[in-house]
Amino acid sequence: MQNFNPSSPFSVIRSLVAHRNIVFQFTRREVAGRYKGSVLGVFWSLVNPLLLLGVYTFVFGVVFKSRWRPTSTDHFEFAVVMFVGLISHSLLAECINRAPNLIVNNTNLVKRVVFPLQALAWVTVGTALFHLAVASVILVCAVLLWQHTIPVTALLAPVILIPFMLAIVGAVWALMSLGVYLRDIGQLTGLLTSILMFLAPVFYPISSVPPRFQVFIYLNPLTFVIEQLRDVIVWGRGPDWIGLLIYLAIGYLVAWTGLWCFERTRRGFADVL
Repeated sequence: MQNFNPSSPFSVIRSLVAHRNIVFQFTRREVAGRYKGSVLGVFWSLVNPLLLLGVYTFVFGVVFKSRWRPTSTDHFEFAVVMFVGLISHSLLAECINRAPNLIVNNTNLVKRVVFPLQALAWVTVGTALFHLAVASVILVCAVLLWQHTIPVTALLAPVILIPFMLAIVGAVWALMSLGVYLRDIGQLTGLLTSILMFLAPVFYPISSVPPRFQVFIYLNPLTFVIEQLRDVIVWGRGPDWIGLLIYLAIGYLVAWTGLWCFERTRRGFADVL
């Protein structure tokens, strides 16, 4: 750890590669521990998104009669398209909501000088990715039931998620630091992630938003990812490569900045805790 330089442009990648074994072991322990003692165990990660999908489909598709296309009357289409946005938001929300308490809940690790605390951010993202993978199985089955085929472009979904994950891990590092010194941050993240969900095209198409307000929807970091995932998984269209490159650059900058801030503030963790 003494040779770790957060100012290096490769520090973000190194923080994962150098501690990949710790990240893997802690992620596996986190997933197993979350469902330990429950009757269904890890199957809860399958039940939860199914229940959410059913409730949101009924409320927005049946009660409010929301449609993604003016000519569509298919509730199943609405459910599938909405589910892409829902699981994208869940990935972000799980990480952001847990971030402020990561250090506070692991004070025993703070006193271990040799333990790479920055790896906890990757563990959080890894756990959220596990739940995303489970939800993706439901999504794939739903697309098959609806369209009877999976577009080849769906193989590009991981490429779209890479810059998104970089931005998330950067935000987690920053919130991990703030959560130690300002405990109120944990109360704000739930509100923030809820706002981001309703200001993103999760339950409605962007075309239904008045033009003067669409700029706020596009400024939401979720919007681009959700729209790109729908293009490749549902509609069979290729991604916006230029937009992805821009998002990758911004995502890496957010990750780098978050890691730099974390490393600069971690020296005071032990005193505060």
